[in-house]
Amino acid sequence: MKQEKIYLKDYKGPAFSVDSVHLDFNLNEDFCRVRAKSAIKQLTAGSALHLNGVDLKLIAVKINGQELQPTEYQVTAEELIIPSVPASFTLEIETQLEPQNNTSLEGLYKSSGIFCTQCEAQGFRKITYFFDRPDVMTSYSVTIEADKKKYPVLLSNGDRIKTEDLGNGRHKAYWSDPHKKPCYLFALVAGDLGVIRDTFTTTSGRKVNLEVYASHGKQDRCWHAMDSLKKAMTWDQDVYGLEYDLNDYMIVAIDDFNAGAMENKGLNIFNSRLVLADSSSATDTDFHSIESVVAHEYFHNWTGNRVTVANWFQLSLKEGLTVFRDQEFSADMTERAVQRIEDVDALRAGQFAEDAGPNAHPVRPESCMAVDNFFTMTIYEKGSELIRMMQTIVGRKGFRKGMDEYFRRHDGQAVTTEDFAAAISEPNGKDFSQFKRWYNQSGTPVVSVLEKFDAAAGEYHLTLEQSCPPTPNQPTKEPFHVPLMMGLLDKNGKELALNCEHITQNTDGKHLIELKDHKKTFVFKGIKERPVLSILREFSAPVNLHWEASEDDLYFLMEKDTDSFNRREMAQKMGLRVLSNLIAKARKGEALQVDEKYINALSAVIRDPNIDPSFKAKMLQLPSYAVLAQVEPVLDAEAFHKARVTVRKTIAKMNKAALLETYRQFHGVEPKSRDTKVFGHRQLKNQALSYLAELQDPEILEIVNKQYWDAQNMTDRMTALTILADSQSEYREKALQHFHDEWKNDSVVINKWFTAQASATSRPDVLKDVMALTQHPTFNLQNPNNVYSLLRAFSANIVRFNDPKLNVYEAYADKILEVDAKNPQVAARLCSAFNFVQKLDPVMKDKALTQIKRMVAAPNLSKNSRELLQSALTT
Repeated sequence: MKQEKIYLKDYKGPAFSVDSVHLDFNLNEDFCRVRAKSAIKQLTAGSALHLNGVDLKLIAVKINGQELQPTEYQVTAEELIIPSVPASFTLEIETQLEPQNNTSLEGLYKSSGIFCTQCEAQGFRKITYFFDRPDVMTSYSVTIEADKKKYPVLLSNGDRIKTEDLGNGRHKAYWSDPHKKPCYLFALVAGDLGVIRDTFTTTSGRKVNLEVYASHGKQDRCWHAMDSLKKAMTWDQDVYGLEYDLNDYMIVAIDDFNAGAMENKGLNIFNSRLVLADSSSATDTDFHSIESVVAHEYFHNWTGNRVTVANWFQLSLKEGLTVFRDQEFSADMTERAVQRIEDVDALRAGQFAEDAGPNAHPVRPESCMAVDNFFTMTIYEKGSELIRMMQTIVGRKGFRKGMDEYFRRHDGQAVTTEDFAAAISEPNGKDFSQFKRWYNQSGTPVVSVLEKFDAAAGEYHLTLEQSCPPTPNQPTKEPFHVPLMMGLLDKNGKELALNCEHITQNTDGKHLIELKDHKKTFVFKGIKERPVLSILREFSAPVNLHWEASEDDLYFLMEKDTDSFNRREMAQKMGLRVLSNLIAKARKGEALQVDEKYINALSAVIRDPNIDPSFKAKMLQLPSYAVLAQVEPVLDAEAFHKARVTVRKTIAKMNKAALLETYRQFHGVEPKSRDTKVFGHRQLKNQALSYLAELQDPEILEIVNKQYWDAQNMTDRMTALTILADSQSEYREKALQHFHDEWKNDSVVINKWFTAQASATSRPDVLKDVMALTQHPTFNLQNPNNVYSLLRAFSANIVRFNDPKLNVYEAYADKILEVDAKNPQVAARLCSAFNFVQKLDPVMKDKALTQIKRMVAAPNLSKNSRELLQSALTT
């Protein structure tokens, strides 16, 4: 099947505008009738009308009330084409759908007795023939008719107008959205749902009705989402001066949903796992994720809805910006330094790997085969880092000035990343022309650091050189505009004055190098003794540092750096050095012994009572398998595992008493509290327990088992279950069976059970476990959450997914093909598991390529999966 790419360079503005559209939905058990009535004007005289439409049954087409004959239009697999239309006209289209058979979960579909829509990016074309592109914005009015008993709740965007009883067991709801929007923001929900209600009063006095809907019986688990929404609304007013602009704001939790959530204007539709939470069913991480994602979708009301994208190549205009906003919100709600560490860990584990793999692409891509494939960590998380760099360069006050200008210029418009950069740079007198390379060049830049201290002259010379590895279709790169926060410390850890003409301070008082050259030396004068460099503070740019700092300097910074991010960063750098050395020895079959100085440094962290518990937990984390896979020349899963387990066991053995003391200090303290400080206490004590579990000591396993059965919150229970699931302990099966029996009827919680088993690294038969679980009665291959929690979690298990003794790739490829036939978006997400193929040794690489070729050869493979897999073959 030939599948053509689309290119940014071919983008053209719309030939028509739509003044308004009315949608009438008649929902039934075996079909749905949709009548769309649009007021349309030509923008380019003489243009033929091309409307997008997929999998639709066309019933009738009318122009100005006159029904067209089949000879007056053409229907293809993807379009309705009317060659000749008036300059201004009313278009009426009637289509028929079968939502109950729509397994793609795009457009209008039916899930667990609930009608639901998902239109981003190109789902609206599965509802009716329309201009399914983000730069066609119009006002929507909607009517929904359905069985009153089965579907008492009828929701759409905007303001409620009325609901009427039709007297025949059916009823009808009327909705109107006064704000123009693109069709990807259209939403509809119809079903029998429970609801919780609250209100919020904006700064200007508008009273907003807040509603969160979920399946009956689960409403009480929605209050955290409601509280998160109110926090986000307050924060956006306080930080950006942005108020909500409708009378109603609704969130609906749906079990079968491809994404995490969707920001449809006034009617957000969420994956249930990002709404439902209480202490017995949700972990501390779940609570944090829900708060973050609820805020993210709310923030889209301005950064995405009021100002949207001109085309899908500009997706990061709304997503990168809104991720940045939700990260800043989360930092204000928790510990800023810890939040930054978590965000960067996720960036490195996922996006840096993406940048280094076969599907590397710019933040503003140049082409694609499937628009859905744009929804990547590069667009979201790296896009967020670009926004953060802008704020770093101009400072917080300057960034707020730029944001105000952005909304002043572009409210109600569909715009581009260039428009945003101009709005930030111009009011602040900054030149962002070179900075824009971050949007159109892919890959992770490398900044090399060379230091020289001239004691006689009292000068410290810092030479920085930037480069960027080749990426698909971009063999060479121009220098980036790289903002590097920095400082110099004396031997006591005190900040030194920075006397250098090329160092600036932003409006936040942060010292900054703006590296624009390929190579540049910065000279600091008046330095009496050799300083210790602290660079890339707060991770001020998404780069890899090539810095051969001495061990003494790294350990010094671990202890004394005034920048919390960099303290932890030095711990990670030392961890990588130690692990890399052990991996090399493991590959040669040599005995493994951990560097004593490193163990002593981490032991000091464990014993230091003055370190904040949540920050201490971050200091004690070893570099992840995902990071090892990036930095090591060969992905040798067995060597990775031996090295990492050796380090963890050594830390546990040398600090058993101190770790037990840490565990006992915080265990049982306020078990149901949602305070972020208590979250940090739980994180540290559970990390202590996971280290101790490496010893396979019967005493420790008894503590783990007791924690499982006595747990008063899901965080403690899941920590214990995850440890037991990755053990040969006698307690394992009983705990797994109990958790299953307790939660088998809860689709959100049971996914934790799948993930715990799929993530086990020490058990050699994980593949067998995973494949058996795909046949389990509680597993549904058509449910995205089930697929992600089991299959995607397994692919992230680098140790067992790349086990050379098993045919993992073949079994996983079988599942990709099975999922692809039903839901291409979900299958495409599974395909990313093969991005690592070039890192494998020849034997494993051949195994992986054989399966990739087999999938690409499948005649009905979706364009979503084909695009990603072909990239893996051609790199």
